[in-house]
Amino acid sequence: MGNDKKSSGFTLVELLVVIAIIGMLIGLLLPAVQSAREAARRLKCSNNFKQIGLAMLNYETAFQRFPPSHTTSPKHNCLTFILPYMELQNVYDRFDFTKDWNKDENKQAYKVNIPAYRCPSTAQSDDYCADYAADVWVDSSAYKQLVKDGVVTQRMNWEGVLKKDGMSLKSSQITDGLSNTFLFFEDAGRPYHYIEGKYQNKNTISGAKWADVDAFFYTHTVCFNTELINCDNANELYSFHPDGCNFVYADGSVHFHVHTLNPETFVSLFTYNCGEILTDDDL
Repeated sequence: MGNDKKSSGFTLVELLVVIAIIGMLIGLLLPAVQSAREAARRLKCSNNFKQIGLAMLNYETAFQRFPPSHTTSPKHNCLTFILPYMELQNVYDRFDFTKDWNKDENKQAYKVNIPAYRCPSTAQSDDYCADYAADVWVDSSAYKQLVKDGVVTQRMNWEGVLKKDGMSLKSSQITDGLSNTFLFFEDAGRPYHYIEGKYQNKNTISGAKWADVDAFFYTHTVCFNTELINCDNANELYSFHPDGCNFVYADGSVHFHVHTLNPETFVSLFTYNCGEILTDDDL
């Protein structure tokens, strides 16, 4: 009697089914992996902000007021002034503060990449840049429309904590409370231009370098009638985190706010002496 030999291999149909199942599993896994990677990047960005917030508080302790957003004579940016409190005294010591930031005497100082000034979620990067900057006021081009539409109440003051030429506030002047007031912000991706996540490859943006006197910005664009976050990175609040931005508060804490943050709440947190009372439901 002969021995029957049976094949134990996969048929073509079975192989195709297995490949299809593997493809489906990979399709399900990739978003989870991407989400986990972005969560790690956002945490790193938050830690960068915590360093900056602590450095600004230490500056305030040393000089009895927060650093200026920038100075005009000579021209320098606030991220330069806090270098000693970022454990970067060696970079700070290279600056000649009698000269503008971009003069030949300061090339060896500002041509340094500082990882703590970069957000790891940023889509494109350039040398010596920062993704964080001072937002100095809510401009009339934004708030007049918001007030007219009835989504923001009128205020006497639309300014932030950091001001130019040494006129920034003492902590005691922030009467709305340090834990209820924005201090520092994301404006990621400069000098490359993005609008609502789309790269505008014909335009570049000023103020990208961390030492640049023009690195400060002001909120002047509203999108979708009420949104002030992640509309446009042309010197505006902007990040590459899905749904919102990290913010440093004047007490040094860091909070993430979604791009749909109510504009009345945004302005209440931005201004420092308007007497607004915020609850957990507002945030």
